[in-house]
Amino acid sequence: MIEIAESSFDPANSPNHTLSIRLLPDGFCFVVASLSERRPLYFCQIAEEGKSVVQQFTEQFNKLDSLRRKYSEVSFLNDARSYTLMPSATFDEADMMTYWKFCTNGNPDGVRIVQDQLDFCDATLLHGVPKVIAERMAERFPSVKYRHRQSLLVTKAMVQNKKSGEETVGVFVGEDFFDLVVVKEGVLQMVNTFSNNNDEEFLYFTLNVLDQLKIDPYKAQFIMSGDVTEKSSVVSVFSKYVNHVQVEPKSHSGWGKAFAKSNLCQQQNILFELPQCE
Repeated sequence: MIEIAESSFDPANSPNHTLSIRLLPDGFCFVVASLSERRPLYFCQIAEEGKSVVQQFTEQFNKLDSLRRKYSEVSFLNDARSYTLMPSATFDEADMMTYWKFCTNGNPDGVRIVQDQLDFCDATLLHGVPKVIAERMAERFPSVKYRHRQSLLVTKAMVQNKKSGEETVGVFVGEDFFDLVVVKEGVLQMVNTFSNNNDEEFLYFTLNVLDQLKIDPYKAQFIMSGDVTEKSSVVSVFSKYVNHVQVEPKSHSGWGKAFAKSNLCQQQNILFELPQCE
């Protein structure tokens, strides 16, 4: 277990705090943040060898004091690879499981299907949360808000496109994957997730998508976020083929020293910002 806390952190003040949770490939992590100041106060990461993510979550959910308190807002970030985007005009919540199963070819057993309403593009993103975890969350945090990583990227790309008027490509880089969102003239063109084993694979998929959608790489605005910095090799390689690449800055402003210096916290930047995306 890894814990980072500011000296001012008071667990008893949880009604004035937000809680954001994220599953990881080998465990899970969560952050408690100030509701008014929107800055992290306490961070915890759990990773136990020999135990599944669901097992770790259910065991620690009843043990950790910070997961037994009441919070003003509770958010759950879902990184599941299986998701699908539906036009709001044709979406019927009563058929949510049918849509998800058909579009993802996913097994509905063991998952609870939830939805993100994307008002900017009049669409609904469906994604599945492990049922055991969803049940635990519902018991303790009945007002929990589930958000998929991809829906946050869509929202950012839509907002940027509205501001600039330029074709916008949002890229979220993960450990072995990357998300791609393309927006043109205020209309969402595509949403997808690709494998990312090396820089060449990243270039192949990205440039191929731009070519198919007739996006001019020299005019479009590219916004990169996730596990990437301006010094990352993928940014250097990508910049040779496109003109306008912006790496989204990490939200270190206002963070305490322990948080600002921690690589773990920097990698979880999307988790710290989650309550602000509601």
